[in-house]
Amino acid sequence: MASIIEGYNYDIFISYRQKDNKGERWVSEFVDALKTELESTFKEEVSVYFDINPHDGLLETYDISASLAEKLKCIVFIPIISRTYCDPKSFAWQNEFIAFIEQSTRDQIGLKVKLPSGNITTRVLPVKIHELDPTDIRLCETALGGPLRGVDFIFKSAGVNRPLRMVEDNPKENLNRTYFRDQINKVANAIREIMEGIRNINPESPHNGTARVTFEEQGTGFLKRLALKAGAARIWFFFALIVIASVLVALYFTKLNKGENSSTIAFIPLKNYGDDLLFNDASNFIEVINEKLRLIRNVSMASTISMLQYSNTNKSLDEISKELKLDYFLAGSIKRESGKPVIWVELSSVKTKRSLWSDTYTWEKEKIPGITMDLIYNIVDNIDLNLSANDLKKVEIELTENTDANLNYISANAIANDATFYFYYGNKLRDSISFISAIRSYDKAISSDPYFAEAYAKRSIAISWGIYTQQIDSSYIPQCKSDAEKAIRLKKDMPEGQIALGFYYYYCVENEPRKALEHFKIASDMDPEDYHPQFYMALVHRRKGEWDESMKLIRKVIQQNPSESLFLTNIGLSYDYQHKYDSAIIFHQRAIDIMPGWSDAYMNKLNSVLLKNGKTDEAWLILNTAIRKTGQELKNFKILLFMLDENYEKALYEAELMPGESFESGAKYLYLASVNDELKNTVLAKNYYDSAAVIFSQYLELSPKIPEIRMSLAFCYAGSGNKTKALEEAEKAIKLSEGNSMSNSDMKVAYTQILTKFGRYDEALKLIEFLLENPSTLSVKSIENDPVFRPLVKTEKFQELIRRHSYN
Repeated sequence: MASIIEGYNYDIFISYRQKDNKGERWVSEFVDALKTELESTFKEEVSVYFDINPHDGLLETYDISASLAEKLKCIVFIPIISRTYCDPKSFAWQNEFIAFIEQSTRDQIGLKVKLPSGNITTRVLPVKIHELDPTDIRLCETALGGPLRGVDFIFKSAGVNRPLRMVEDNPKENLNRTYFRDQINKVANAIREIMEGIRNINPESPHNGTARVTFEEQGTGFLKRLALKAGAARIWFFFALIVIASVLVALYFTKLNKGENSSTIAFIPLKNYGDDLLFNDASNFIEVINEKLRLIRNVSMASTISMLQYSNTNKSLDEISKELKLDYFLAGSIKRESGKPVIWVELSSVKTKRSLWSDTYTWEKEKIPGITMDLIYNIVDNIDLNLSANDLKKVEIELTENTDANLNYISANAIANDATFYFYYGNKLRDSISFISAIRSYDKAISSDPYFAEAYAKRSIAISWGIYTQQIDSSYIPQCKSDAEKAIRLKKDMPEGQIALGFYYYYCVENEPRKALEHFKIASDMDPEDYHPQFYMALVHRRKGEWDESMKLIRKVIQQNPSESLFLTNIGLSYDYQHKYDSAIIFHQRAIDIMPGWSDAYMNKLNSVLLKNGKTDEAWLILNTAIRKTGQELKNFKILLFMLDENYEKALYEAELMPGESFESGAKYLYLASVNDELKNTVLAKNYYDSAAVIFSQYLELSPKIPEIRMSLAFCYAGSGNKTKALEEAEKAIKLSEGNSMSNSDMKVAYTQILTKFGRYDEALKLIEFLLENPSTLSVKSIENDPVFRPLVKTEKFQELIRRHSYN
């Protein structure tokens, strides 16, 4: 039975663990009740897939089959979330829950849907039957890319945590005050809302008007903030929520070797007329061409990361070309003719606004090398470039003669690009599945060609990133190293193998930065024209506190004109720590110019302005531009600026409107506490500090080695007046951060604020002077503007300190 939405096989898929349907057969009863409720909710007949037969080919010991993939082609996915369901090793979790998220993210509707009310929801509708442990909640929220919202069927009383039954013996004892019949109705109504959201289609918009949520619309996850500092504002309450750690940026960013007379080209994502799901392989056509063009010295390809922001945009090609400063762009479409994917490609000049060349290709795997080379030669001929013998050799070489291995390798690279992009640029929706998916695709490539050196190297790097982002566990670490070493054995002169080992020693082995540097240096020596290994070395030196070495390498990278936003804003951060704010602002702005839809570069620039001159009027201009360009509310920065302007009522209003789920609830409570502190609402402030402390304590149990969480807890204790615990947690945070120069500096900045809070001015001034004389994001202006430093600023010793540090 098909779905009531064309193109889907079922309306609803019920996913569960067989364990949860034994005994009282709770899941079966739920499904029967839901079907009855749906009959009175919908005029049409709604189809439900529910595997009641434990021998239906869906046992947890079986491999996923093509039939299951077809059954997952549904509108709404309902996982029965229990204590046993939240198991990454289980069949239901990996091959139903994760598989649906991945599949729906790529289909014609997208995972997210805009409801008639204007709210955004996902097509995953969780039904919870147990109160979950924090680790299980975190697991679900990481996979979903947001809070675990749904409908609860939980009976909770003293010592009781079980599924809510259809007929309860003592319903009034349920602390949740819920009734089975009401909850079933809520599920049916939620399904109806999702269906209506999909049906409210604007036929002129991409993807048939469905609400596919792009990275600009997603909230930033906690892990993402660990990876990149998004503005370390120096107001004490805010500092606890701004997380800083130096990062090694992914190998997957575009290799861009820009010569003096280079031409910049971008491949605009192909338009898929009809959203045919069978075109996934053909869509890798972009990656095939990009990988070849990047090998040509005088061709600069706009990075895949930069282009992903335009996947679902309504912007014209002219607007995109101006934003990316392109010379040429490739655009095209893909559709089905005679049962085969047909790709039309056109090369256009931005300067003349004329089409230079176009052609049509029928996509067949065995024709990939011929299609690729024909297209490359046509591009080169039409932009008046001559291929050198070295360029020609590089372009014509195929990494493997096995077509399936090559396609899986290219697909894996594309998935890894996506994963890195979503991780750094603000969307936590897909990274939990994409690094795993990338590894699986590399598995397939290696299975087809066991001597595929590049695939081993890239799989090793994908594992490193999976471990760094906490999406896979440490059991993968041995494979990470063995893959890198095998890649080197198979192809000794390949830089990627050395880079893979560098990432292994940096992300998977504690206290081995020297070995990471050794391997990045070998990779750099192998290909001196590629600045990426030099950038990785710069970040390792920066993390170790070897700033002179780091800045030497960064200056070399700058000479090669990097075009990745993440690289550029990271360069800006290095200048921020050097107290060179004019240079920092330049590089943050360059990052903004390349990716105007990415908020973090704006916020880093905003922070540089505050560090330089403390002018909130200029900061407000940056913030309002960011809100307009990115579509994000950025309430935390609104609160910051309102606080700096001493407009506490507006700051309080913004804080009250903040979402309060997961880790963010701790942040929200800390904001509310700090604002109420300034409003002299002492009792209310203390209550919020205590609530925030509870949240941060829970996360500290999960991640005891993250200094930023511990410092956030220290601020809560400081706000509550608990001097002993505040100082104790702050000192622990400083100790934990000793392996990371930037983080350690930030923890010390935070410590100066706590010392000042408790009147320990001499200690605070001594540490402040150290931070002003060494790399840090502390400036005289930031101190003068920070409410907690007010008593300190009035002292003669501080005024003397200002006279000695007039550079900022």
